[in-house]
Amino acid sequence: MSIKLLLSVVMIAIGVIVYALRNTPNPYAGVRIGYTYLSKEAWRKANTFAGIYCIIVGLILLAVTLIFNPSRELFLALLLVLTIILTIKSYRIAKETYEREDMRTPLKNSTKPIEETIVKPYLIAQIIPIIFYIILIILFWENIPDAVAIHFDVSGKPDNYVDKFTGAVLIPLFVMAIIPVLTLLTIREPMLLRSPIHGIKQRNLFTLLTSVQTFIVLIETLVLLYNIGLVPGKWITWLAIGFIISLLVWISLIWYTHKIPSKFD
Repeated sequence: MSIKLLLSVVMIAIGVIVYALRNTPNPYAGVRIGYTYLSKEAWRKANTFAGIYCIIVGLILLAVTLIFNPSRELFLALLLVLTIILTIKSYRIAKETYEREDMRTPLKNSTKPIEETIVKPYLIAQIIPIIFYIILIILFWENIPDAVAIHFDVSGKPDNYVDKFTGAVLIPLFVMAIIPVLTLLTIREPMLLRSPIHGIKQRNLFTLLTSVQTFIVLIETLVLLYNIGLVPGKWITWLAIGFIISLLVWISLIWYTHKIPSKFD
């Protein structure tokens, strides 16, 4: 099964699971951003929408793949856009539902506002690596081949190529811009990065995002240096595997050392 068919089926499966659990707040499956874990009704409405949306999107992606067979890059870009729409719409549904409930709740029972975090230092730390990457592009532009490798198998050998501008500039800068944009959004919507795990402060989530951003830029930099001929492809694979393992360890430690709040109990 191709990655496009697999992701389409996974999207449908996610939609079925989320819809099935739309009335059961839990720490395992569902839309758990912003206000969804502060209100049962916000959870229900956001996950009802998300479940139906994911099923429909999965079916559409499946049909597009079978009928038109788009390139992997186009498919992933479409999936990313649809996922962003899902996130924004689910968040808005949960927010509006919670705010309507909060207006009917006596002041003494209202939820304590989230502690705001100064975002600027994190944003600067996320942008500086991007500037470093752009400088490398300018310095080595003439050395970059016309066909650029953008994906590698587990052995470090490239298995997908695109043109020079797309592979060295367009795709990397688009990917690198996602986390800084998300960080900027939290200035307007602080609840966007509130964790459902008790004891995890918002600044810790920004630290995690900044770490992920550093990894993304480092990977893209190694890909660039590989295309120039300065580093072997295995370095990219080793870095990716090492980061995934580190991230899984971090999530496991957080999961087992903090308690899920009993807001819905």
